[in-house]
Amino acid sequence: MFFDNKEEYDTTGVVFNIEQYHVNDGSGIRTNVFLKGCNLWCQWCCNPESQSLQLQVAVHRNLCVKCGTCRSGVCPRDAITADDDGFPSIDGSKCVACGACVASCLQDAMELYGKTMNVNEAIEEVVKDAKFFAMSGGGLTIGGGEPCVQAGYAAALAKAARRRHINVAVETAGAVPFERLWSVAEHADQILFDVKYTDPEKFRTISDAPLDQVKGNLRGLASKGKDITMRCPIVPGLNDDDGHIGRLIEWARELGIENIDVLPFHQLGKYKYDSLGMDYTLSGLKDLDKSIANGIRDVMVEKGLNATVGG
Repeated sequence: MFFDNKEEYDTTGVVFNIEQYHVNDGSGIRTNVFLKGCNLWCQWCCNPESQSLQLQVAVHRNLCVKCGTCRSGVCPRDAITADDDGFPSIDGSKCVACGACVASCLQDAMELYGKTMNVNEAIEEVVKDAKFFAMSGGGLTIGGGEPCVQAGYAAALAKAARRRHINVAVETAGAVPFERLWSVAEHADQILFDVKYTDPEKFRTISDAPLDQVKGNLRGLASKGKDITMRCPIVPGLNDDDGHIGRLIEWARELGIENIDVLPFHQLGKYKYDSLGMDYTLSGLKDLDKSIANGIRDVMVEKGLNATVGG
């Protein structure tokens, strides 16, 4: 009865990954659909492939054997040359991310980030795990990137899941007009709200939106009775200070939000920057020590919050 819904076939978006069996992104066991496109530029982003809305080809140098196959007439736009070290170099002004080079690589050293999918194609992947959702109280989590960059697609995907009685969580940083945020959030059972900074000046280093808009959106969602978890990445030297931690607690208590996740900085996404030819300014930064993350959690618990480390 779901397959004749016109919106599911007509609404398309750009998805960069669909991952199963997540347990830290909402209740129960979840399937995460990650959408490309983000309106923030966080220095610590562990998914740089999510930032651009466009499809992108990555070159994993640790797998490349410099065989030259990708440069041997494979690319219809002649967008691939060799750099000074003999590795493939992709001219972004020519590349249309057709994937021909990816298909030709025998070492799986080239990867296409992003796939255009209609809602039905994405939801069909999600429903494969419906029995795990039912057993665990899990469901679909729509993340990114920032899902509100593709608000129409995110909303249609959330509605398709709910038509199938699948719980929906949406992860957002809330740096968009409330109307746009609500167009997605109204169809969600859970909101995972990322709070990057609580200092207006620091927030300007990662966003064109004012911090007041973010807090106002958080307040608006809380006033509508949404089930909200504040998710707080903690990055050494950037937002691990006592002032920021104190303000996170103040925000949560002021807005009646009980759940808060402390997300320790890590370097797991570092290799992606090199693969995409992107600069990464935090390459020398160490992971946040677990004891520090646990200490921040304990302070939050002492203040009456349901705080966890790592989601």
